[in-house]
Amino acid sequence: MNEAFFFGPAARQLFGNYHAPAGGDGQVLTVICPPLFFDYMRTQPTLRRLAISLAERSQHVLRFDYRGTGDSFGEPGEVTVSDWVEDIALAVREGLDISGSQKVRLLGVRASALLACRSLGAVSNFQRLVLWDPVPDGAAYLQEIRGVQAILVQRHLRLSRDEHHQGILEYAGHPVSERMLNEFRLLDASAYSVVPSSKLQVVSTSPVKPFPVAGVSQNVAPVACNWEMDTEEPFMPQSVLLERLIVCLTTP
Repeated sequence: MNEAFFFGPAARQLFGNYHAPAGGDGQVLTVICPPLFFDYMRTQPTLRRLAISLAERSQHVLRFDYRGTGDSFGEPGEVTVSDWVEDIALAVREGLDISGSQKVRLLGVRASALLACRSLGAVSNFQRLVLWDPVPDGAAYLQEIRGVQAILVQRHLRLSRDEHHQGILEYAGHPVSERMLNEFRLLDASAYSVVPSSKLQVVSTSPVKPFPVAGVSQNVAPVACNWEMDTEEPFMPQSVLLERLIVCLTTP
């Protein structure tokens, strides 16, 4: 069963999708923290398939949209990284209320890996954090997005000079606040270091990109995600990747 709903304070409600466990007696809640900007739409088919698969394995699953993204309230230019970190804790509390679960597992995808790490201090019953292709740090991620944005703007030959200039300043087609950019730049590999290695698992689609924290092994799923490419085509679910994520999120 999949239930779509809004939750949270009236002025900043988040959009969520709750997947009930098969059999109705699941003890584990998995909260899926979606990626940001260009990565958001590309991963939706895979994350939806993953949520269904986890529910079939008797887990409660909550997917949600951050403030200013997807179907949640707000505009990208009005929110900050701190807001998104708060949204993760809010989603966990909502998931616990719905499910009655006693164990929480988080999945952080790409830049959301950093946000999920920062949220753990406010997350009760935290048992495990799984990261899918975590970005090394916020500054590098912003630089990557700007590169993709520049390519997309150059392809629109009919833009006026003002439109071209405005497009170059945007991130994935949206204006963002200076505070958000500053907060992103402060996110580095130290965010990963605060997570106990016994509670951290990494799924990587590239065997040549090491995790920035020594001693943390990676579960490699050799799939061509091409995150740096300037494409908004959905990344279709790949069985080898789904299997790695499912194992990491369901193994006791």
